[in-house]
Amino acid sequence: MPNESLRNIPISLIGLPYMEGTRQPNAGYSFALGPTVLLEATNVPAAMREVFDDIEVIMIDDVDEPGPRETGGDHRLLPIGDQMSRILVQNIRLAQVVSEARAKGRIPITAIGCCSAALGMVGGVGDAEGDIGMIWFDCHGDAKTPDTSENGFFDGMPVTTIAGKCWPRLRRKIPGFKEIPEDRIVTIGLHEQFTSGGRPGAGDALGWQVHKLEFEKHGFEGALALALDDLLKRCKKVFVHVDVDVLDPSIINVSTHTAPGGFTSEQLVTALDMIGKRFEILALAWSAYDPTIDTKGPSVLIPMVVQSAQIAARSRLPG
Repeated sequence: MPNESLRNIPISLIGLPYMEGTRQPNAGYSFALGPTVLLEATNVPAAMREVFDDIEVIMIDDVDEPGPRETGGDHRLLPIGDQMSRILVQNIRLAQVVSEARAKGRIPITAIGCCSAALGMVGGVGDAEGDIGMIWFDCHGDAKTPDTSENGFFDGMPVTTIAGKCWPRLRRKIPGFKEIPEDRIVTIGLHEQFTSGGRPGAGDALGWQVHKLEFEKHGFEGALALALDDLLKRCKKVFVHVDVDVLDPSIINVSTHTAPGGFTSEQLVTALDMIGKRFEILALAWSAYDPTIDTKGPSVLIPMVVQSAQIAARSRLPG
């Protein structure tokens, strides 16, 4: 594909530097810092400008609490200081920014603090014509519900929320949000469940699940091809979510949630390329990077983020 065709495709780099509704770093959970580091001018934006001519950077860092825009002045609707209220308004804003970028013909590539922001991403692509699918890369399934969660950790529930299995009234407050049913979801990675120290329920997931046992049976690309070709029967467009803990900690130790047995950088890019050759990638999110744990994070992640944008751009071109 001619490089000049790709250079002309506009890219929106969007950051949401929050973790569970706050920008404050927490012990063992400094994911809110990840988007800021990745989208520093000399990091992803500089690398993107080497291959794309039109790059904009938008950092959504002014939704610490619900404001009049969200409440209409009635804070009983979204109480200030409440974690779920903060998470909701941050997802509302993300959905609006992603949707606005897409309306201008831009491809949203986002750096989000935590996986619950995928709700805003789904809202942002909700205006796409036809059915859309979701491809979810993660060390874990992120498919708990309030009834199955041991601790109420909302970031363990985004996939089930997107699939319409919990939080119905909350998710429907996000503009553009449309549930993505389980038969249009592919979950890839899920390797913590196979480690000796894996937590109970780490492999709970939705949709077609591509993990160690499938790779051993069909090979890496073979297992992915089976899942993607099946999804292709039901949709032609996808939102792609990458929790960077899908990478093996020997490549980069992105958080306290990593586990041995993850992907190499080359494997992740290969998987993304296989997606881009089959589907139009409407938007792509990079999530859950804690820059306080491993100093080599930018050198590992920046090239992959750039490659993901190139893959998404190619997926938009005819042929």
